[in-house]
Amino acid sequence: MAVSAARSLALAVVLLTCVAHAARPYRGGAVATAYPQASAAALEMLEKGGNATDAAVAAAFVAAVVGPYHSGIGGGGFALVHDGKSGETKVLDFREVAPKAATRDMYVKDGKVVPGLSTDGPLAVAVPGAVAGYLQILKEHGKLPPSVVLAPAIAAAKKGIWVTPRYHSMGAGRLECLRKDAEASRVFLVKNAEGVPDMPPLGHVIKQPDLARTLSGIARGGAKAFYSGTVAKAIADTVQAGGGVLTVEDLAAYKTRPRQPLEGSYRGFRILTMPPPSAGGVAVLQVLGALEKLRPQGMAFRDPEALHLYVEAVRRAYVDRAKYLGDPDFSDVPTARLVSPGHIADIAGSIDAKKATASASLLPPVPGAQGSTLTDKPAVLTPEPERKNTTHISVIDKDGNAVAMTTTVNYGFGSCVVAKGTGVLLNDEMDDFSAQPGVPNAYGLITGEPNAIQPGKVPQSSMSPTLVFSKEDPKKVMLAVGSPGGSTIPTTVIQVISNLVDSGMDVARAVNEGRVHHQYMPDELWVDKWGLEPATLSVLEAKGHKVRRVDQWGDAEAVFVDPKTGLRYSASDPRNEGVALGQD
Repeated sequence: MAVSAARSLALAVVLLTCVAHAARPYRGGAVATAYPQASAAALEMLEKGGNATDAAVAAAFVAAVVGPYHSGIGGGGFALVHDGKSGETKVLDFREVAPKAATRDMYVKDGKVVPGLSTDGPLAVAVPGAVAGYLQILKEHGKLPPSVVLAPAIAAAKKGIWVTPRYHSMGAGRLECLRKDAEASRVFLVKNAEGVPDMPPLGHVIKQPDLARTLSGIARGGAKAFYSGTVAKAIADTVQAGGGVLTVEDLAAYKTRPRQPLEGSYRGFRILTMPPPSAGGVAVLQVLGALEKLRPQGMAFRDPEALHLYVEAVRRAYVDRAKYLGDPDFSDVPTARLVSPGHIADIAGSIDAKKATASASLLPPVPGAQGSTLTDKPAVLTPEPERKNTTHISVIDKDGNAVAMTTTVNYGFGSCVVAKGTGVLLNDEMDDFSAQPGVPNAYGLITGEPNAIQPGKVPQSSMSPTLVFSKEDPKKVMLAVGSPGGSTIPTTVIQVISNLVDSGMDVARAVNEGRVHHQYMPDELWVDKWGLEPATLSVLEAKGHKVRRVDQWGDAEAVFVDPKTGLRYSASDPRNEGVALGQD
């Protein structure tokens, strides 16, 4: 595609998305992703006779090419896959895991966490799971062969992607990190007049022939083409040359993990979401459950009294996250108790309707944590656009099969390390562990002992792919939804669901609306620029909430099925560059 044509398409997509006030109906399948190319690939699979799984996997591989700042085959993720015929939903955890040589204090020196070690460079890299996950989902639930499903991604890598405003802003935020890796600089940057690698201009075309070869090998040889042989050796050699600990043995030993979906309900709508090591799914069910108890008749939109209850419920959900959540294969995570009616009733009952609870009063300091405690206020990073990461894909096909899949390389452009000769951008997922219990990570999130680093362990995650089912038929998916946004992912999903269920919004408006977020620490209520009116903010401040205005966050992707008509409606968050498509 010529640069001028690419720019025109980008402008058209942004304008069309921003002015849309209602999602258009589709009689066939529908998809929403963060990238026009990924959505187009998904639609192509549906048109070729593929199902929701084929579409989602094609979109994920394309996203790995066109959105390296969000996701890639050097990352990992979570997926919920629903079979429309049987009514069964499968869950796959293909998150990255800590290498065998990882140690509890690998980011600690002289008793303190060293900034940047867990986010930038080879030591931040965990064992990637994306390729294994995508191909397993495709084999178990798809209809089309890998050669067909990967073809759009291979073509995109060969032909090149153009630098969009999102690419530019994300890259600018990680420029110094990218410059430290020669291969990342070669692939993702261009030399300026002084000969220094710099951000490419808008519209610049980036071709990735190395990645195209790697994807072609995967299409022919399956996961082995990534986890063994020349690609695996290049990944391990690159990481170890820079001081990292990942090995070819780590790659060869990688295995995905099937999980049982976490189940709950909201006002009669059945909900399935991601269980631990996701902390997001627990928060989604806890908060929605508490809101139903506190406001049994519904949540009035932007009512300050209802918003206060929502914020207090979220605060408590994130306290539970800090105390209990981690990889259930390594820690005794009390998942069933945390989402039980009794515990949710305790959360609701502990909320003072008249005033905000100080976060520090809800959780005592962590014994033995050096340099910080769980009650310290962390130097949290503002969720600025360039710090966002992760991507979500939602698909529901004509037969009612559905996929909600969230994938990531963690931070923007992951670790900023590209495995030489492969085009594979590697994650920095080790930052999702507790480098030291009680010390905040890059998102200001505080976790405890259950999330300490151990070899083979999956780091705690905020990713919350979620399915909501029809009240009339609890085996039929009504909504597939998810979002990126680090610590803000669960609250984004919660608010989209509430907007639909409580306020009866069209799905496009449900993902458009302004957002509010709390995460226990820092003890601040984040409000985006479309979030709340001044009068509402004044009421919340009067109740003791410390309001912080933030530009924007999240990138919700949702597909909705009208239970009465069966028509599909898809919506991609207008805050970013995605697009929603469907079959007429």
